[in-house]
Amino acid sequence: MSLASLRMLLGLAALSLSLVACGPTTRGDDDDDDDSSDGDDDDDLPPEFSMSSPDFIDDDNITHNYPCDQALPVEFACDGSNPELAWEDAPEGTVAFAMIFDDPTAGNFPHWAIYNIPGSATGLDGGISGNGVANNPPGDSIELANGFGWQGYLGSCPGGVNHYRWRLWALSEELPSGLGSYGAVETASEERSLGTVSMCHVFNGADMPVGR
Repeated sequence: MSLASLRMLLGLAALSLSLVACGPTTRGDDDDDDDSSDGDDDDDLPPEFSMSSPDFIDDDNITHNYPCDQALPVEFACDGSNPELAWEDAPEGTVAFAMIFDDPTAGNFPHWAIYNIPGSATGLDGGISGNGVANNPPGDSIELANGFGWQGYLGSCPGGVNHYRWRLWALSEELPSGLGSYGAVETASEERSLGTVSMCHVFNGADMPVGR
C-alpha cells in the first residue's frame, strides 16, 4: 500500500471516531437528576396538592413564637362564620375530602370537622357554617359538633395569642357516616388518605383588625 493510501485510510478512521464522539449519549439513568436546565422530564412532575385562604392576612401586628405567618380577622372569630378555603391539584382518584380545624395551643381544641366533602370540590365557600348560621355544607358533607357544642364551625376564640391548624385529606373513599369525634375522623382519614395538606394561622382578638 502506498503512503498516500495509508494517509487516506487514517484520515477516514479519525473522521468516523469524531462523528461517534459528537453523537447523542444514551444513559440508563436518563432524566433522574434535578437540573431543570437540562431539558429532561423533571419539570413534568405533577403539581403538588395545596390549600389556601383568601381571608388569611399577614400577621405582622401580632407578636408570637409560632411558625405561622398568617392570621384571621375577628369577623371569623368565636361567633362568626367560616373563612373561604381553596385547594387545588388533589391526587388522582380522590373521591372525597375531610378537614379538621383545631387549636394545638389548647390541647387540640376542636373548632371544625367536616368530612365527605365531594371529590369534585375545589374549596369551601365562606359563611357556610358557624354559630347562628343556617349551615349549608356542600353535597352530603357531615359536620361534627365543635368544642362549644354546636354543629359546625367555631372561630378562633382564645384568651391570648393562639396557634391554629387546618388539615385537609384527599380520600380514596368516603368515610363512615357515624363518626362521632375529631379523633375518629382523623384516624379514618389517615387510613384512606391519598394525600394531605395543611396550613395554620395565629389569632389574638385584642390585636386583630376587623376586616381584611
